[in-house]
Amino acid sequence: MRVREILGISRSDIEELSRKRGEPEWVTRRRLEAYDALEKLPPDPAVDEYVRSLDVESILAGTTPVEVDSELWELAVKRLGVKPEELQQLTGYSVTVDNRTIEVQLRALRERGVILAPMDEAVKKYSIVKDYMFRIMRPDTRLAAYHIMLWAGGVFVYVPEGVKLPNPLYGVFLITGEGLKQTEHTLIIVEDNASLTWVEGCTAPVKAKYSVHLGGLEAWVGRRARLDLYSVENWAGPVHHRPVKRMIVEEGGVLNATPIAFGGETILVEEAARLVGRGASAKLQSVALLTEKRWSESRLEVVHEAPGGKSEILSRVVVKDEAFDRFRGKLVAKRGAKGSVGRMSCNTLLLSEKAVSETIPALEVEDNDVEFSHEASVGRLSTEKLYYLRTMGFAEDEAASLLVQGFFEPIFTALPFDLAVEARKIVELALKGH
Repeated sequence: MRVREILGISRSDIEELSRKRGEPEWVTRRRLEAYDALEKLPPDPAVDEYVRSLDVESILAGTTPVEVDSELWELAVKRLGVKPEELQQLTGYSVTVDNRTIEVQLRALRERGVILAPMDEAVKKYSIVKDYMFRIMRPDTRLAAYHIMLWAGGVFVYVPEGVKLPNPLYGVFLITGEGLKQTEHTLIIVEDNASLTWVEGCTAPVKAKYSVHLGGLEAWVGRRARLDLYSVENWAGPVHHRPVKRMIVEEGGVLNATPIAFGGETILVEEAARLVGRGASAKLQSVALLTEKRWSESRLEVVHEAPGGKSEILSRVVVKDEAFDRFRGKLVAKRGAKGSVGRMSCNTLLLSEKAVSETIPALEVEDNDVEFSHEASVGRLSTEKLYYLRTMGFAEDEAASLLVQGFFEPIFTALPFDLAVEARKIVELALKGH
Protein backbone atom coordinates (compact mmCIF):
# COMPACT_ATOMS: atom_id res chain seq x y z
CA MET A 1 0.00 0.00 0.00
CA ARG A 2 1.54 3.26 -1.12
CA VAL A 3 2.59 5.83 1.46
CA ARG A 4 1.17 8.75 -0.52
CA GLU A 5 -2.28 7.14 -0.44
CA ILE A 6 -2.21 6.85 3.37
CA LEU A 7 -0.24 9.89 4.55
CA GLY A 8 -0.13 12.09 1.47
CA ILE A 9 3.67 12.43 1.64
CA SER A 10 6.45 11.60 -0.80
CA ARG A 11 10.12 10.61 -0.54
CA SER A 12 11.07 14.24 -1.05
CA ASP A 13 8.93 15.18 1.98
CA ILE A 14 10.94 12.73 4.09
CA GLU A 15 14.20 14.16 2.75
CA GLU A 16 12.96 17.66 3.63
CA LEU A 17 12.02 16.51 7.15
CA SER A 18 15.53 15.19 7.73
CA ARG A 19 17.07 18.37 6.29
CA LYS A 20 15.01 20.64 8.56
CA ARG A 21 16.13 18.61 11.54
CA GLY A 22 19.78 18.92 10.53
CA GLU A 23 20.31 15.16 10.53
CA PRO A 24 23.37 13.38 9.08
CA GLU A 25 23.04 11.64 5.73
CA TRP A 26 22.85 8.14 7.24
CA VAL A 27 19.68 9.08 9.18
CA THR A 28 18.06 10.37 5.98
CA ARG A 29 19.00 7.17 4.20
CA ARG A 30 17.38 4.96 6.85
CA ARG A 31 14.20 7.05 6.82
CA LEU A 32 14.01 6.55 3.05
CA GLU A 33 14.61 2.80 3.41
CA ALA A 34 11.52 2.70 5.61
CA TYR A 35 9.53 4.71 3.06
CA ASP A 36 10.50 2.24 0.33
CA ALA A 37 9.65 -0.73 2.57
CA LEU A 38 6.14 0.64 3.16
CA GLU A 39 5.59 0.68 -0.59
CA LYS A 40 6.11 -3.12 -0.64
CA LEU A 41 4.88 -4.46 2.70
CA PRO A 42 1.35 -5.93 2.83
CA PRO A 43 -1.41 -3.86 4.52
CA ASP A 44 -1.90 -4.08 8.28
CA PRO A 45 -5.32 -2.64 9.25
CA ALA A 46 -4.36 -2.52 12.94
CA VAL A 47 -1.69 0.00 11.96
CA ASP A 48 -2.72 1.62 8.66
CA GLU A 49 -6.23 2.58 9.74
CA TYR A 50 -4.88 4.64 12.65
CA VAL A 51 -2.34 6.44 10.50
CA ARG A 52 -4.43 7.06 7.39
CA SER A 53 -6.45 10.08 8.54
CA LEU A 54 -3.77 11.76 10.64
CA ASP A 55 -2.23 15.15 9.98
CA VAL A 56 1.55 14.68 10.01
CA GLU A 57 2.32 18.33 9.24
CA SER A 58 3.45 18.94 12.82
CA ILE A 59 6.15 16.29 12.45
CA LEU A 60 7.20 17.36 8.96
CA ALA A 61 7.48 20.95 10.20
CA GLY A 62 10.24 19.89 12.61
CA THR A 63 10.52 20.44 16.36
CA THR A 64 8.83 23.33 18.16
CA PRO A 65 9.19 24.56 21.74
CA VAL A 66 6.93 22.83 24.25
CA GLU A 67 5.88 23.94 27.72
CA VAL A 68 4.20 21.83 30.39
CA ASP A 69 2.60 23.47 33.40
CA SER A 70 3.42 22.20 36.89
CA GLU A 71 0.05 20.53 37.44
CA LEU A 72 0.36 18.33 34.34
CA TRP A 73 3.99 17.62 35.16
CA GLU A 74 3.17 16.39 38.65
CA LEU A 75 0.36 14.19 37.33
CA ALA A 76 2.65 12.67 34.71
CA VAL A 77 5.49 11.68 37.03
CA LYS A 78 3.02 10.24 39.56
CA ARG A 79 1.89 7.86 36.84
CA LEU A 80 5.46 6.53 36.86
CA GLY A 81 5.23 5.71 40.52
CA VAL A 82 7.50 8.61 41.49
CA LYS A 83 6.56 11.50 43.75
CA PRO A 84 7.36 14.91 42.17
CA GLU A 85 9.57 15.87 45.12
CA GLU A 86 11.59 12.68 44.61
CA LEU A 87 12.32 13.31 40.92
CA GLN A 88 15.33 15.54 41.58
CA GLN A 89 16.86 12.76 43.66
CA LEU A 90 16.80 10.17 40.89
CA THR A 91 20.09 8.93 39.45
CA GLY A 92 18.98 9.96 35.98
CA TYR A 93 15.85 10.74 33.98
CA SER A 94 14.65 12.25 30.72
CA VAL A 95 11.39 13.95 29.74
CA THR A 96 9.92 13.92 26.22
CA VAL A 97 6.79 15.99 25.50
CA ASP A 98 5.08 15.10 22.23
CA ASN A 99 8.17 14.84 19.96
CA ARG A 100 10.59 17.06 21.84
CA THR A 101 12.90 16.06 24.70
CA ILE A 102 12.70 19.02 27.06
CA GLU A 103 14.82 17.87 29.98
CA VAL A 104 17.60 15.38 30.71
CA GLN A 105 19.24 14.95 34.09
CA LEU A 106 22.10 12.56 34.88
CA ARG A 107 23.79 12.58 38.25
CA ALA A 108 27.33 11.37 39.07
CA LEU A 109 27.15 8.63 36.41
CA ARG A 110 28.76 10.83 33.75
CA GLU A 111 32.09 10.22 35.48
CA ARG A 112 31.66 6.49 34.79
CA GLY A 113 31.04 7.07 31.08
CA VAL A 114 27.25 6.65 31.16
CA ILE A 115 25.36 8.68 28.55
CA LEU A 116 21.75 9.86 28.78
CA ALA A 117 21.05 12.28 25.95
CA PRO A 118 18.23 13.49 23.68
CA MET A 119 18.04 11.27 20.60
CA ASP A 120 17.85 14.29 18.28
CA GLU A 121 21.27 15.40 19.55
CA ALA A 122 22.77 11.92 19.87
CA VAL A 123 22.53 11.17 16.12
CA LYS A 124 24.77 14.20 15.50
CA LYS A 125 27.11 13.95 18.49
CA TYR A 126 27.92 10.25 19.11
CA SER A 127 29.45 8.15 16.33
CA ILE A 128 28.43 4.90 18.05
CA VAL A 129 24.75 5.69 17.40
CA LYS A 130 25.23 5.11 13.66
CA ASP A 131 26.37 1.52 14.32
CA TYR A 132 23.19 0.56 16.17
CA MET A 133 20.28 2.86 15.35
CA PHE A 134 17.87 1.14 12.95
CA ARG A 135 20.36 -1.71 12.64
CA ILE A 136 18.59 -3.56 15.46
CA MET A 137 15.16 -2.42 14.27
CA ARG A 138 14.61 -2.93 10.58
CA PRO A 139 11.58 -1.82 8.50
CA ASP A 140 10.31 -5.40 8.24
CA THR A 141 6.76 -4.66 9.45
CA ARG A 142 4.51 -1.71 8.68
CA LEU A 143 4.58 -0.56 12.29
CA ALA A 144 8.38 -0.56 12.39
CA ALA A 145 8.59 1.15 8.99
CA TYR A 146 6.18 3.96 9.95
CA HIS A 147 8.16 4.57 13.11
CA ILE A 148 11.57 4.65 11.42
CA MET A 149 10.28 7.00 8.74
CA LEU A 150 8.60 9.47 11.15
CA TRP A 151 10.59 9.22 14.41
CA ALA A 152 11.41 12.38 16.34
CA GLY A 153 12.57 12.96 19.91
CA GLY A 154 13.38 10.28 22.43
CA VAL A 155 16.53 9.39 24.32
CA PHE A 156 19.90 7.66 23.90
CA VAL A 157 21.13 5.54 26.83
CA TYR A 158 24.67 4.11 26.89
CA VAL A 159 26.26 2.06 29.69
CA PRO A 160 29.99 1.31 29.15
CA GLU A 161 31.63 -2.07 29.61
CA GLY A 162 31.71 -3.32 33.19
CA VAL A 163 29.52 -0.54 34.62
CA LYS A 164 26.66 -1.92 36.70
CA LEU A 165 23.99 0.59 37.70
CA PRO A 166 22.29 -0.30 41.01
CA ASN A 167 19.44 2.21 40.58
CA PRO A 168 17.03 2.61 37.65
CA LEU A 169 17.14 5.35 35.03
CA TYR A 170 13.75 6.82 34.09
CA GLY A 171 12.14 8.09 30.90
CA VAL A 172 8.90 10.11 30.92
CA PHE A 173 6.96 10.47 27.66
CA LEU A 174 3.95 12.82 27.52
CA ILE A 175 1.31 13.50 24.88
CA THR A 176 -0.31 16.91 25.29
CA GLY A 177 -2.51 17.26 22.20
CA GLU A 178 -4.27 15.56 19.32
CA GLY A 179 -3.13 13.76 16.19
CA LEU A 180 0.11 11.88 15.54
CA LYS A 181 1.75 13.43 18.57
CA GLN A 182 4.56 11.10 19.54
CA THR A 183 7.02 9.06 17.49
CA GLU A 184 9.89 9.17 20.00
CA HIS A 185 12.77 6.73 19.63
CA THR A 186 14.84 5.20 22.43
CA LEU A 187 18.20 3.53 21.78
CA ILE A 188 19.80 1.59 24.64
CA ILE A 189 23.30 0.10 24.49
CA VAL A 190 24.50 -1.97 27.45
CA GLU A 191 28.09 -3.02 26.84
CA ASP A 192 29.73 -6.31 27.94
CA ASN A 193 29.45 -7.14 31.68
CA ALA A 194 27.33 -4.03 32.34
CA SER A 195 23.80 -3.74 33.72
CA LEU A 196 20.90 -1.30 33.52
CA THR A 197 17.29 -1.01 34.69
CA TRP A 198 15.30 1.34 32.46
CA VAL A 199 11.81 2.42 33.56
CA GLU A 200 9.70 4.39 31.10
CA GLY A 201 6.24 5.81 31.52
CA CYS A 202 4.02 6.93 28.68
CA THR A 203 0.98 9.03 29.52
CA ALA A 204 -1.44 11.67 28.27
CA PRO A 205 -2.23 13.74 31.37
CA VAL A 206 -5.24 15.37 29.69
CA LYS A 207 -7.91 13.82 27.50
CA ALA A 208 -7.80 14.57 23.79
CA LYS A 209 -10.33 13.53 21.15
CA TYR A 210 -7.76 11.50 19.22
CA SER A 211 -4.05 10.89 19.84
CA VAL A 212 -1.59 8.32 18.53
CA HIS A 213 1.63 7.15 20.14
CA LEU A 214 3.96 5.51 17.59
CA GLY A 215 7.07 5.17 19.76
CA GLY A 216 9.97 2.79 19.26
CA LEU A 217 12.83 1.25 21.22
CA GLU A 218 16.00 -0.55 20.20
CA ALA A 219 18.25 -2.29 22.72
CA TRP A 220 21.58 -4.09 22.45
CA VAL A 221 22.62 -6.27 25.40
CA GLY A 222 26.32 -7.17 25.34
CA ARG A 223 28.10 -10.33 26.48
CA ARG A 224 27.21 -11.24 30.06
CA ALA A 225 25.34 -7.93 30.36
CA ARG A 226 21.86 -7.43 31.79
CA LEU A 227 18.99 -5.13 30.82
CA ASP A 228 15.66 -4.87 32.65
CA LEU A 229 13.02 -2.85 30.78
CA TYR A 230 9.77 -1.74 32.39
CA SER A 231 7.24 0.22 30.34
CA VAL A 232 4.05 1.61 31.87
CA GLU A 233 1.39 3.00 29.54
CA ASN A 234 -1.26 4.84 31.55
CA TRP A 235 -3.24 6.90 29.07
CA ALA A 236 -6.13 9.28 29.69
CA GLY A 237 -8.75 9.41 26.95
CA PRO A 238 -8.79 7.82 23.45
CA VAL A 239 -5.07 7.36 22.83
CA HIS A 240 -4.12 4.73 20.24
CA HIS A 241 -0.90 3.13 21.44
CA ARG A 242 1.40 1.54 18.84
CA PRO A 243 4.86 0.84 20.34
CA VAL A 244 7.45 -1.21 18.43
CA LYS A 245 10.53 -2.68 20.13
CA ARG A 246 13.50 -4.69 18.88
CA MET A 247 16.25 -6.15 21.08
CA ILE A 248 19.45 -8.16 20.49
CA VAL A 249 21.15 -10.22 23.22
CA GLU A 250 24.75 -11.38 22.95
CA GLU A 251 26.51 -14.35 24.61
CA GLY A 252 25.44 -14.87 28.21
CA GLY A 253 23.38 -11.69 28.18
CA VAL A 254 20.07 -11.36 30.02
CA LEU A 255 17.04 -9.35 28.87
CA ASN A 256 13.80 -8.86 30.79
CA ALA A 257 11.14 -6.70 29.11
CA THR A 258 7.78 -5.98 30.75
CA PRO A 259 5.23 -3.65 29.11
CA ILE A 260 2.26 -2.83 31.37
CA ALA A 261 -0.80 -1.34 29.67
CA PHE A 262 -3.48 0.69 31.47
CA GLY A 263 -5.91 2.96 29.65
CA GLY A 264 -5.96 4.03 26.02
CA GLU A 265 -8.58 3.09 23.46
CA THR A 266 -6.62 0.64 21.31
CA ILE A 267 -3.23 -0.98 21.95
CA LEU A 268 -0.93 -2.85 19.59
CA VAL A 269 2.39 -3.92 21.12
CA GLU A 270 5.03 -5.33 18.78
CA GLU A 271 8.12 -6.70 20.55
CA ALA A 272 10.84 -9.01 19.25
CA ALA A 273 14.15 -10.21 20.68
CA ARG A 274 16.99 -12.04 18.93
CA LEU A 275 19.32 -14.27 20.95
CA VAL A 276 22.48 -14.13 18.85
CA GLY A 277 25.05 -15.35 21.40
CA ARG A 278 25.54 -18.70 23.14
CA GLY A 279 23.60 -18.95 26.38
CA ALA A 280 21.70 -15.68 25.89
CA SER A 281 18.29 -15.37 27.56
CA ALA A 282 15.18 -13.23 27.20
CA LYS A 283 11.87 -12.89 29.00
CA LEU A 284 9.09 -10.87 27.34
CA GLN A 285 5.99 -10.24 29.42
CA SER A 286 2.73 -8.63 28.39
CA VAL A 287 0.61 -7.27 31.24
CA ALA A 288 -2.67 -5.43 30.73
CA LEU A 289 -5.95 -4.47 32.35
CA LEU A 290 -8.59 -3.80 29.70
CA THR A 291 -11.94 -2.21 30.54
CA GLU A 292 -14.96 -0.71 28.73
CA LYS A 293 -14.61 -1.33 24.95
CA ARG A 294 -10.83 -1.25 24.72
CA TRP A 295 -9.05 -3.37 22.11
CA SER A 296 -5.56 -4.80 22.57
CA GLU A 297 -3.21 -7.03 20.61
CA SER A 298 0.26 -8.17 21.72
CA ARG A 299 2.73 -9.50 19.15
CA LEU A 300 5.70 -10.97 21.01
CA GLU A 301 8.52 -12.96 19.41
CA VAL A 302 11.86 -14.46 20.46
CA VAL A 303 14.25 -15.84 17.85
CA HIS A 304 17.03 -18.23 18.96
CA GLU A 305 20.02 -17.93 16.65
CA ALA A 306 22.75 -19.49 18.84
CA PRO A 307 23.10 -22.61 21.04
CA GLY A 308 21.94 -22.86 24.63
CA GLY A 309 19.56 -19.92 24.70
CA LYS A 310 16.62 -19.63 27.08
CA SER A 311 13.43 -17.66 26.55
CA GLU A 312 10.02 -17.01 28.04
CA ILE A 313 7.04 -15.24 26.53
CA LEU A 314 4.40 -14.56 29.17
CA SER A 315 1.01 -12.87 28.93
CA ARG A 316 -1.10 -11.97 31.94
CA VAL A 317 -4.22 -9.98 31.07
CA VAL A 318 -7.48 -9.08 32.81
CA VAL A 319 -10.37 -8.31 30.44
CA LYS A 320 -13.47 -6.54 31.76
CA ASP A 321 -16.77 -5.17 30.36
CA GLU A 322 -16.76 -5.43 26.53
CA ALA A 323 -13.00 -5.27 26.05
CA PHE A 324 -11.08 -7.49 23.61
CA ASP A 325 -7.59 -8.98 23.92
CA ARG A 326 -5.58 -10.90 21.34
CA PHE A 327 -2.20 -12.50 22.04
CA ARG A 328 0.15 -13.53 19.24
CA GLY A 329 3.26 -15.24 20.56
CA LYS A 330 6.04 -16.79 18.53
CA LEU A 331 9.15 -18.79 19.44
CA VAL A 332 11.65 -19.49 16.66
CA ALA A 333 14.77 -21.68 16.74
CA LYS A 334 17.09 -21.22 13.78
CA ARG A 335 19.36 -23.99 12.53
CA GLY A 336 22.32 -24.25 14.89
CA ALA A 337 20.39 -23.12 17.98
CA LYS A 338 20.97 -26.49 19.66
CA GLY A 339 20.05 -26.89 23.30
CA SER A 340 17.69 -23.93 23.26
CA VAL A 341 14.74 -23.91 25.66
CA GLY A 342 11.66 -21.74 25.23
CA ARG A 343 8.35 -21.47 27.05
CA MET A 344 5.21 -19.55 26.20
CA SER A 345 2.44 -19.06 28.76
CA CYS A 346 -0.81 -17.08 28.35
CA ASN A 347 -3.09 -16.45 31.32
CA THR A 348 -6.29 -14.44 30.91
CA LEU A 349 -8.92 -13.54 33.47
CA LEU A 350 -12.36 -12.57 32.14
CA LEU A 351 -14.54 -10.40 34.39
CA SER A 352 -17.70 -10.25 32.28
CA GLU A 353 -19.74 -12.29 29.81
CA LYS A 354 -18.95 -9.90 26.92
CA ALA A 355 -15.18 -9.81 27.49
CA VAL A 356 -13.23 -11.63 24.76
CA SER A 357 -9.77 -13.17 24.65
CA GLU A 358 -7.92 -14.84 21.75
CA THR A 359 -4.58 -16.69 21.90
CA ILE A 360 -2.60 -17.46 18.73
CA PRO A 361 0.71 -19.20 19.57
CA ALA A 362 3.34 -20.31 17.03
CA LEU A 363 6.43 -22.50 17.46
CA GLU A 364 8.99 -22.75 14.61
CA VAL A 365 11.93 -25.11 15.00
CA GLU A 366 14.71 -25.72 12.45
CA ASP A 367 16.91 -27.88 14.71
CA ASN A 368 16.12 -31.19 16.43
CA ASP A 369 17.79 -30.47 19.78
CA VAL A 370 15.35 -27.77 20.92
CA GLU A 371 12.72 -27.76 23.68
CA PHE A 372 9.78 -25.42 23.16
CA SER A 373 6.44 -25.49 25.01
CA HIS A 374 3.20 -23.53 25.20
CA GLU A 375 0.40 -23.37 27.73
CA ALA A 376 -2.67 -21.20 28.02
CA SER A 377 -5.50 -20.64 30.46
CA VAL A 378 -8.65 -18.53 30.28
CA GLY A 379 -10.85 -18.32 33.33
CA ARG A 380 -13.24 -16.26 35.39
CA LEU A 381 -13.19 -15.19 39.01
CA SER A 382 -13.63 -18.19 41.26
CA THR A 383 -17.08 -18.15 42.88
CA GLU A 384 -15.69 -20.17 45.77
CA LYS A 385 -12.94 -17.61 46.45
CA LEU A 386 -15.38 -14.74 46.11
CA TYR A 387 -17.75 -16.44 48.55
CA TYR A 388 -14.92 -17.05 51.02
CA LEU A 389 -13.84 -13.40 50.95
CA ARG A 390 -17.46 -12.27 51.36
CA THR A 391 -17.74 -14.42 54.47
CA MET A 392 -14.60 -12.69 55.77
CA GLY A 393 -16.42 -9.35 55.62
CA PHE A 394 -15.28 -7.98 52.22
CA ALA A 395 -17.78 -6.31 49.92
CA GLU A 396 -18.19 -7.92 46.49
CA ASP A 397 -16.14 -5.27 44.63
CA GLU A 398 -13.42 -5.44 47.29
CA ALA A 399 -13.26 -9.23 47.00
CA ALA A 400 -13.02 -9.05 43.20
CA SER A 401 -10.27 -6.43 43.45
CA LEU A 402 -8.25 -8.63 45.80
CA LEU A 403 -8.47 -11.60 43.43
CA VAL A 404 -7.42 -9.48 40.44
CA GLN A 405 -4.50 -8.04 42.42
CA GLY A 406 -3.47 -11.60 43.25
CA PHE A 407 -3.61 -12.51 39.57
CA PHE A 408 -1.14 -9.70 38.75
CA GLU A 409 1.03 -10.12 41.83
CA PRO A 410 3.62 -12.53 40.25
CA ILE A 411 4.47 -9.68 37.84
CA PHE A 412 4.21 -6.78 40.28
CA THR A 413 6.53 -8.33 42.86
CA ALA A 414 9.38 -8.21 40.32
CA LEU A 415 8.92 -4.50 39.58
CA PRO A 416 10.96 -1.73 41.23
CA PHE A 417 9.24 -1.01 44.55
CA ASP A 418 7.76 2.43 43.79
CA LEU A 419 6.53 1.28 40.38
CA ALA A 420 4.89 -1.80 41.91
CA VAL A 421 3.05 0.36 44.47
CA GLU A 422 1.74 2.67 41.74
CA ALA A 423 0.71 -0.25 39.50
CA ARG A 424 -1.37 -1.75 42.31
CA LYS A 425 -3.08 1.61 42.86
CA ILE A 426 -3.88 1.95 39.15
CA VAL A 427 -5.44 -1.53 39.06
CA GLU A 428 -7.56 -0.77 42.10
CA LEU A 429 -8.84 2.50 40.61
CA ALA A 430 -9.49 0.94 37.19
CA LEU A 431 -11.61 -1.81 38.73
CA LYS A 432 -13.68 0.88 40.44
CA GLY A 433 -14.24 2.64 37.11
CA HIS A 434 -11.85 5.57 37.65
